[in-house]
Amino acid sequence: MNVNRRNLYYSNEKKVNPYYFDGDVIIREIYNESNSNDQEVYFVEFARGALTTIHFHETEQFLVPLYGNGVIGEIDNNKSNSLVDFTFENLIIKSLNVGEIVSIKPNILHFHGASPGQNFSHVAFRKMFESKPSSEKNESIHTQTIWGYEMISKALGSEDQSKILNELNKVSEKIRGAVSTWAKDKKLIT
Repeated sequence: MNVNRRNLYYSNEKKVNPYYFDGDVIIREIYNESNSNDQEVYFVEFARGALTTIHFHETEQFLVPLYGNGVIGEIDNNKSNSLVDFTFENLIIKSLNVGEIVSIKPNILHFHGASPGQNFSHVAFRKMFESKPSSEKNESIHTQTIWGYEMISKALGSEDQSKILNELNKVSEKIRGAVSTWAKDKKLIT
């Protein structure tokens, strides 16, 4: 049989990079290069309002909420010159609800996770490779997820971890503030 079955709850837990998440998160790697020709698939559990830090993917990502109340936010790059300088007006925030499937286009700066004080889980799908036409042949390149940490490092022209983390924390604080305000406006929290 050419079917590869995996269990969300018993797949390998992946070490969480603390620069990529704000709060307590468990990631289970369902599919990757070792067991899929094309897709990476993760089962992510966000505890008590945990969020990803800001990031983008070079290929389209799909999120399938499985449990709890989630949130997704997008930074409108047209209204800000810098990741560090963005304001609440640059954010578009929406709920992530069980039963929905969300598509995030390539290169869209975004974050997602649990609504404030809530637990939430989703499955995330993304193509690992993309064909790039070259002179006479199509080449597949490994696509990346670019995280706020790397973007800030590049913008500062620095590898100084404390400087980068200081700026990343400022961005995360702005996002948390905006999400909290959004949740209060939606009467999700009091």
